[in-house]
Amino acid sequence: MVVRTKKELEMLLNQTPPFPRPKQFLEQYLCDSRIASEMLWNAYISGDIRDKIVADLGCGTGMLAYGALILGSKEVICIDIDCEAILTAKNFLSSKNLFNASFICADVNVLSLRAVDTIVMNPPFGVYRQKSDMQFLESALRLRPRAIYTIHKYSQKLFNIIKSKLDMREDDFKMLPLLLDNMIIHASYGHHRKRVHRFRIIVLKIKREVEAHG
Repeated sequence: MVVRTKKELEMLLNQTPPFPRPKQFLEQYLCDSRIASEMLWNAYISGDIRDKIVADLGCGTGMLAYGALILGSKEVICIDIDCEAILTAKNFLSSKNLFNASFICADVNVLSLRAVDTIVMNPPFGVYRQKSDMQFLESALRLRPRAIYTIHKYSQKLFNIIKSKLDMREDDFKMLPLLLDNMIIHASYGHHRKRVHRFRIIVLKIKREVEAHG
């Protein structure tokens, strides 16, 4: 499959199935395909997707994994604590004849994984489980990919916390804000009164400088 534009990618991502039984404590919702396509397209044009091994932390039903695969990833490793979501993602990607994906039902906080080039993720925002967004970020940093692309609910306080966390590390991860925008999600739970909910998000690229040898 050849994807020529970001808009075409967004339209394809809209095919991702919803969660069969979304779990509020996991903050499960289908990612806004426009935001997802912005993040993935930036990763693609930066050389962090094509022919790379990509891990999708908290993959849900497979939207980011799907995008990475159709943009030419060598392999995508899909990880989620919800085995039902993993099965949905596996069936979805198989229906698209995309078989260079592997699936792990596990908690990312205790995840052990072989080397990956790039991590993409839309982690929980820490609304129902405080600091779960930071736990995902710590897990991603621990795996030491060359690049991390991640979506967070925006506040200046959170932005400063992430920046300080990276500045305090002894490795060479550097943060670049890619997008500050409104994300749209549709009502997923019984207590949701609005059909559509909008809130500010920030998309971050966290890049590890790798020394050239030879």
